[in-house]
Amino acid sequence: MIGNKATKVMNGVVFALMALAVSAGMPDSAQAFAPAAGGCGGDTLGSVMCNTVESSSELPFLLAGIAYMAGLVLAVMGVIKLKDHVLNPNQTPLSESMKRFIVGGAFFALPIVTEAAYNTVAAGITDHAETGFNVTAGAGVNQGLDAMLTAMMADIWTPVHTLVGGFAYLAGLVLVVIGISRLLKSSQEGPRGPGGVGTIMTFLVGGALLSADAMMGAFSSSMFMTPDVATYAELSFSSGLTGPELDHIHNVISAVLAFLMVIGWVSFIRGWFIVRDVAEGSQQASLMAGMTHILGGALAVNLGPVLNAVQQTFGITAYGISFT
Repeated sequence: MIGNKATKVMNGVVFALMALAVSAGMPDSAQAFAPAAGGCGGDTLGSVMCNTVESSSELPFLLAGIAYMAGLVLAVMGVIKLKDHVLNPNQTPLSESMKRFIVGGAFFALPIVTEAAYNTVAAGITDHAETGFNVTAGAGVNQGLDAMLTAMMADIWTPVHTLVGGFAYLAGLVLVVIGISRLLKSSQEGPRGPGGVGTIMTFLVGGALLSADAMMGAFSSSMFMTPDVATYAELSFSSGLTGPELDHIHNVISAVLAFLMVIGWVSFIRGWFIVRDVAEGSQQASLMAGMTHILGGALAVNLGPVLNAVQQTFGITAYGISFT
């Protein structure tokens, strides 16, 4: 009889936590990766990427639903463990039930925990932003490979950024769920235990992936004192070039720059996974490799400011490319 009452009370707490979590919703960064209206539905690679993101937009809520179910199971198990402790305290310690109540509550409040992970690493940080590319519409159409390259990057630039950002957000959400589940483990499991560096880094890397744009903005601000990435390229020396020829050159420069920025984003996100593997004690990962990916990716995304700095260093600004 007492067990039934306790179960009813626990169910009430469970449903209250669930309502609280649902009302809290996902953090604002979930909206940052929403595809632009009208960007899907075509037959290009960009449309395929955009459609993929649009079709996967409900995955965060699926993960939240799975977390709610896991929280319900853990709440019931916590009640059972609490009963076992009352009946036989020497065999079942009180911590067994308390751990399940805490982890179950964290699963029910997954959106709140996710927002906390996001704010831990990105609160108050301005997202990175590009200053725009120097692309002239129609320049070079049907006149060479430069037109094909420009058309490809114009088509996939926004969708691929959306796809990579959406993947980072989902991966961060999964890592937060993994971090919560590890709280059930014992401290004897080393880095994978509840107080181990692996578990702590799982939460921190999850927060970094949830706030990928803000993290990139932080790296940009640290290196170049601004979260805005200079992507508008102009030839500093254009003597003898006609207007159409100059448009060709600017289009190619912008397309190559955008392609390298995409590679930089992939490297930046991969670096965070490597850092987490290092914290897990993996022998196949190194901190040097992780930081190389993160810093190298940030430099590739900020290639315009990097080239400005190199040209200033060598004193060739009068003959190089100016990025603003």
